[in-house]
Amino acid sequence: MSFVISHRGANKEAPENTLSAFRKSLALGVDGFENDVHLTKDGRLVVCHDETLERTSNGKGRICDHSFEALRRLDFGSWFAPEFTGEKIPSLEEFFALCANLKIINVELKRAPDGSTAAAPATVQMAKAFGLFDRLIVSSFDMTMLLACTDCDPATRTAYLYNDLELPLVKELHASMKDFAVKYHLAALHPFFGALTAEYIAEAHAAGLMVNPWTVNQHHALELLRDWGADGVITDQPALAMEVARTA
Repeated sequence: MSFVISHRGANKEAPENTLSAFRKSLALGVDGFENDVHLTKDGRLVVCHDETLERTSNGKGRICDHSFEALRRLDFGSWFAPEFTGEKIPSLEEFFALCANLKIINVELKRAPDGSTAAAPATVQMAKAFGLFDRLIVSSFDMTMLLACTDCDPATRTAYLYNDLELPLVKELHASMKDFAVKYHLAALHPFFGALTAEYIAEAHAAGLMVNPWTVNQHHALELLRDWGADGVITDQPALAMEVARTA
């Protein structure tokens, strides 16, 4: 495997999708980060998995209904452990500022509740401003968001993210991976790891697609994916994944 990508940072050691979690990932020597991005009410890009605040902060409601300043007053750390009390929601600028030495930066986008795709071109442009465009790969379960990225710049690397094999788009993918990749301008597939076989990965590679499955945390699964030729893994156990990836 070429890339060990820490899922929402080192989320077992610090609150997910916070600067503390990403810094702990850097200390482990990971190849890349995965995060999740949303737009605030006033158009700022912030890093958080959920579109709502209740699970990972002391706030309430949807991120898109709050200004950036209001979100920064919330506590995104004490739910995890007392020593992280006062942890702030990161801006995407703060996140990108940590990424200079990474090999791959996986930003996951979700369409806004109002249907807006504005986060897509904004993410692409910000990656360019930080000199990280060549390492950016934007993933989404929503093909509309990926197409909004390639509409912004056809050179944007995008990855279709999926777990439900019965979805119409996944059935289209399985009909012809090569045609699917061309039609949707894809560079990669990010499937749930339980759907994979060695043959599946080989077929994706033949279609010119990278394969970076999620969320791979078990030693046996990591070994299988390494031996099957997966390009990377998105994992909650980056130290274990690096040990397996570097073992012949």
